[in-house]
Amino acid sequence: MLSRLLRRAIRLALPRIEGGGELSQQVALNMIPFRPETVIKGYLNGFFPMTEADGGICWRAPEQRAIIPIEDFHVAKTLARLVRQQKFEVTLDTQFEAVIRACAGREETWITDEFISTYCQLHEMGVARSVEVLQNGELVGGLYGICLGRYFATESLFHHVRDASKVAFVHLFEMLRSGGFLIHDVQYRTRFLDQFGCTDLANSDFRQQLMQALIQHGKLELPTAETVQA
Repeated sequence: MLSRLLRRAIRLALPRIEGGGELSQQVALNMIPFRPETVIKGYLNGFFPMTEADGGICWRAPEQRAIIPIEDFHVAKTLARLVRQQKFEVTLDTQFEAVIRACAGREETWITDEFISTYCQLHEMGVARSVEVLQNGELVGGLYGICLGRYFATESLFHHVRDASKVAFVHLFEMLRSGGFLIHDVQYRTRFLDQFGCTDLANSDFRQQLMQALIQHGKLELPTAETVQA
């Protein structure tokens, strides 16, 4: 759960970056050490972090922000059938570090050790969340992201067993739906995300919707098996 102080900051939108303009905000963020409070400040202002080729961390706010409308989330029939079969166990926030390290375990990744350390601290604060997919007690897929108010940003997914990351996504969306979340931010469109109904939102519109989502209290919790709408 978010601390009372952090919830108050979100409601009042206090962690604004001085300087007014988006470019000034971006420059200011890029000059601040990458710490948990920096990540919170960045997300509250509509930015997200990425590691550049030189290893430095840059804050981005693309003109077209990829989102997946929560009420229009699309699930293919074969995936819906797989979810109903309950071949996987799905948990929430039980293996955050294992999930983020698995997401980083590929040839090219922007998830550096600095990211992992900072996000594990954010997880302890209740800001970074993870969905785990297990098979026979073994972690085989999952995702992690940032949760503030009624806003959720999925940052990365992984799978070691076919469709395990998709199962995590379906359960995440049911949690977002049942929790009354307003925005699911996925940052950039990909073919993987398009199959779930991903669309682009102008940055100006995204920021307006973001502020509405941040000032409301959101609760992310696992749905029961009967309520997963697949």
